[in-house]
Amino acid sequence: MSLKLMKKVGLVLEGGGMRGLYSAGVLDYFLQENLSVDGVIGVSAGAVHGCSFVAKQAKRSYRIYTTYANDKRFLSFASLWKTGDIFGADFCYRQIPNELDPFDYQAFREATTDFYVVCTDLSTGMAEYVKVEDLETQMDFLRASGSLPLVSRIVKIGDHEYLDGGIADSIPILRFQEMGFEKNIVVLTQARDYRKKSDVLMPLIRWKYRKYPLFLKAAESRAAHYNETLDLIHQMEKEGRVFVIQPEQQVQIGRLEKDVNKLKALYDQGFNDAKSHFVQMKSYLEK
Repeated sequence: MSLKLMKKVGLVLEGGGMRGLYSAGVLDYFLQENLSVDGVIGVSAGAVHGCSFVAKQAKRSYRIYTTYANDKRFLSFASLWKTGDIFGADFCYRQIPNELDPFDYQAFREATTDFYVVCTDLSTGMAEYVKVEDLETQMDFLRASGSLPLVSRIVKIGDHEYLDGGIADSIPILRFQEMGFEKNIVVLTQARDYRKKSDVLMPLIRWKYRKYPLFLKAAESRAAHYNETLDLIHQMEKEGRVFVIQPEQQVQIGRLEKDVNKLKALYDQGFNDAKSHFVQMKSYLEK
């Protein structure tokens, strides 16, 4: 029996590259417990794992990341050199979901949970919150959300150019509250004491994206905005306005981690953290 809730419930998923396996573990525990939410909003890796949650494909993210972490087509500097994307775009967003580990597009379309992806528009430097209703035809938005600066090609959709949603809004809690989600579960991929530092590659980012001044402005202020959002989230947590699940200890895994044992351990950590917090989380949701 699924957990039915009276207020509009949102699930906010931070990115973090391969650290997203933590979120995948959290989401798979939610699926095991038949947790129903009204909306999911994901940034970068958070969006990648969030769509499998909406389609109710448990352990799909775990299979993909542990199976292909060391496949050059999935993640490699060889892919970056050959295609312009360190995460192979064709392999990750076409071959895997359509052939190797099929995504259930029909289940996603029929889901009652709304799904949003965050992308950063290069011309405005602003976050765009895209409602994805058919992932089969809107896959490029998922790709755009996870396209990291310097190691990904710009994703062009219509008249717009996009990159990593985390540049403009890494943890879109305020957006979901504005959209009417009264109760929000926020899944973070770093420990509580983590604070983002300024990007040491900013000089290279300034050079490469010099035609996009508003994007550069967003990139330069990213760390400060991220840390302000973290402080706000933890204040709201104290006030009982959000429920946060995040690693207890500092995560020793980077965005491009390829050690499968470490990835499996991080997934298990997320699954177990969700399990240990689930009763408390239900109490928060039912108030």
